Amino acid sequence: MKHHFQQITARWRRALGVLAAGALPAVAAASLSDAERAAIAPSIVAAAEAIPPDGMGLDVFPALARRPLEGAMAAVRAEVKRGAFPGAALALGRGSRAELVRGVGATTRNGETVDAERTVYDLASLTKVVATTTAAMLLYEDGRLELDAPVSRYLPEFSGGGRDSVTIRHLLAHTAGLPAGAIPRGATPEARLKSLVHAPLVRAPGEKAVYSDVGFVVLFAALESAAGEPLPRLLEQRVWEPLGMSATGYTPGADCARCAPTWKTADGTPVAGVVHDPTARALGGVAGNAGLFSTAADLSRFAAMLAGGGTLEGVRVLKPETIDTFATRQEGAAERALGWETPKSDGTGPVGRSMSERAFGHTGFTGTSLWVDRAQGTWAVLLSNRVLEAEGPNNIQKLRRTVHALVTEATELE
Repeated sequence: MKHHFQQITARWRRALGVLAAGALPAVAAASLSDAERAAIAPSIVAAAEAIPPDGMGLDVFPALARRPLEGAMAAVRAEVKRGAFPGAALALGRGSRAELVRGVGATTRNGETVDAERTVYDLASLTKVVATTTAAMLLYEDGRLELDAPVSRYLPEFSGGGRDSVTIRHLLAHTAGLPAGAIPRGATPEARLKSLVHAPLVRAPGEKAVYSDVGFVVLFAALESAAGEPLPRLLEQRVWEPLGMSATGYTPGADCARCAPTWKTADGTPVAGVVHDPTARALGGVAGNAGLFSTAADLSRFAAMLAGGGTLEGVRVLKPETIDTFATRQEGAAERALGWETPKSDGTGPVGRSMSERAFGHTGFTGTSLWVDRAQGTWAVLLSNRVLEAEGPNNIQKLRRTVHALVTEATELE
């Protein structure tokens, strides 16, 4: 009850703005008669009407308690000390506020110190949500993508062998019946993409949720067709640039001095700026399943946008209802939403049982994760290169659960 009252108080203090700016709340402005509106400065009414009636996009959550956030940072630091990975970057926040953005360790055992603002990480499968799913959300809002339309509407070559029954929703929910992975065949990235688009189904569409890189490669191709332009350009113009995510993108290149390496050549030389995932690499580094690079600072802004109902600092990227649609668990898809994951009921997932049922997020094989809890307004970004020079057992999932539990604890001690 106390938290609910604090949220309402903060929302109306922000919305009213009477003392600071003379603005009226949106609900009040909407109820004014024409005569009453004429008696008030038009700019004040316009400012009031610009405030979302549901409060989405407004920072209505109180700050997080500091001690649990430092505890999360200590947990990451302990894993670096143990040798799980050479370094990592952590970003934690609530609503539009990034309350902790910090790096620890180095990019390699003797490499550059990790800087959460500058060190660029290979996101691996976070590409599926920060790039591919977000592009689907934009096209869905635009009316250029129908979730229950057959994929063949947008990608005619994806047909035959049962493929005509596969929908965009199936691809997003990993229920298309495509294999989890496949070896790209061909001498060029274009030929290899064609081989994956023609990969045979291994089960009937909608029968079972099986996480599929092939499905997101096909989805990426279908979305580019629906968009009529390369998805990286669409995302740059409508998401990354408006949010100030200047370090986010594909193919930074082997000369990327800011990039944390994730694999080594045959002679043991660390490779940075070239995607770790072999499928994405075979496709030239730009793919729907992997290939995106970013920093913890950039992804903190992306996560804050999602926590704010699609808005950050006055910039609207997505509608709240679009986020709700894509973050809702799909029937027959286990814990899968549309592109996103939701918490596993048995507590074995990356958030354990600490986040609410309204949480959504994703992980990446290189040691990355991004999760948002819509109920609490909290979010957490963890980036590492655990696939390089790892020593000892892989505890990345346990670390994720620890971090997310401490972020939730920070809401209880505020």
